Amino acid sequence: MSRREKLAFLALAALSLVLRGVALLRYRFDSDEQQHLHVAWGWTAGLVQYRDYFDNHTPLFHLLTAPLLALFGERHDILLWMRLPMLLLFAVVIYATYVLGRRMYDARAGAWAALLVSLFPPFFLKSLEYRTDNLWNTLWMVALLVLTAGALSKKQMFVAGLILGCALATSMKTILLLVTLGGAALVLRSRRFSLVLPFFLGFAIVPALLVTYFVAAGAWDRLVYCVFEFNKGVALTRSNVWIGRVLFPFGLAGVLWLAWRFRGEEKLRYFFAVACGIFIVTLGGFWILISPRDFLPLMPIGAIFLAARLQLRQLGVAIALVLVALFYYADRFENNTDWHTTMMQQALRLSRPGEPLMDIKGETIYRPRPTYFIYEAITRAQMMKGLIPDTAAEDVVRTRTYVAQADGPMLPPRTRAFLSANFLDMGRLRAAGQWLQDDGSFSIAIPGEYVIVSERGEVLSARVYGVGAHRVPPTGERLAVMWAPAFRRGHSPFHLRDREF
Repeated sequence: MSRREKLAFLALAALSLVLRGVALLRYRFDSDEQQHLHVAWGWTAGLVQYRDYFDNHTPLFHLLTAPLLALFGERHDILLWMRLPMLLLFAVVIYATYVLGRRMYDARAGAWAALLVSLFPPFFLKSLEYRTDNLWNTLWMVALLVLTAGALSKKQMFVAGLILGCALATSMKTILLLVTLGGAALVLRSRRFSLVLPFFLGFAIVPALLVTYFVAAGAWDRLVYCVFEFNKGVALTRSNVWIGRVLFPFGLAGVLWLAWRFRGEEKLRYFFAVACGIFIVTLGGFWILISPRDFLPLMPIGAIFLAARLQLRQLGVAIALVLVALFYYADRFENNTDWHTTMMQQALRLSRPGEPLMDIKGETIYRPRPTYFIYEAITRAQMMKGLIPDTAAEDVVRTRTYVAQADGPMLPPRTRAFLSANFLDMGRLRAAGQWLQDDGSFSIAIPGEYVIVSERGEVLSARVYGVGAHRVPPTGERLAVMWAPAFRRGHSPFHLRDREF
């Protein structure tokens, strides 16, 4: 780089770091972050993933981050703290991008590629979030560094296999990466079959250890259901799956034709170009739910190819475009974290450790859920098809769950109707109870200790009510019957907690 180019690079790198710091504290929390954190919390509470609570991801990410979660304790802003380890994973990916770019082209291409990918909106935003994809992508990039460090040896292949085995224990999408690497190797006509065995020996170690543990814990059947059968059921709720299957051979043929057409290119660049093509057509052909985070493994490689072909002025235009897009997709860097932190404050105040809380997919993090399945889109789709029963109403009664998340369309219709009929708004959460009718009548669905309160905060009655219809003498004012501990903890349906305490 010239002195002018170095100054421009350093200024933009500093801007990237500043924007990352701002977004870390202000960018909205994704519901997946909350779900993953609830899964990690389960390990800190002595529960076993899959056996005691639902999750449809492989477990390594949650196991590795659970000790950090336990160290922080119960905090309303825990997601901000749990984003901190993602900075380390981000740094590893950026460094790996630089090194890979240097190996494919030169140090300049590697440096600019690292900067480009750090500001590319899908990578910038997803790499902030507490999610399995970040560990998965980091392991992939480290494996690529191992595989491109000179002439391949059995030791390299064993280490790369070990790393990608960890990636499989983090995300089942690693199967796509294996297809990508294997397919690209076949196109290059690699005949070094003696390296295959060390690779798969390393690859099997971590999955085998996890299988052994879950079998011993009596959770293997549930793991198979959650990770394989449940995810396979997604295809049963989509009528257009066949389109990708039909188009796949044509896409693969196109990749192979291009690979033949440009077969004289430099070997390492050629390998990654072919790998990118195989990844894209395989993802489109066989993945059902495709999102920007599925392309995380391609983003650093794509940035390398782009940076190597652009002059300084063109790089400036490209970075200006990604900054404009980043400003838009980051919601102008406004603070959108306060909704969740406020809700978490109320969750920690309205409920106590060990008390079940009915939420959508674990967003209240520290409390056990009364029902097994979470209510993300693929669960609700399978419920609508009758593949999964909706038993939440019965589960809430059975587990004596008195606190629930606020109403919303993510809840299935039957559960939503039950909660609306038997819970009262307290702000961002709800507590068991009802408004009294004009004649003083009401019903109780979850037996327990309740109080009848007026708008003035006066307690007119406090007693244990059983399931069924009840009636008290009318007073002429609006009254509510509510779960007594919620009232004692400072909540009331007459004064909603919509802000932080």
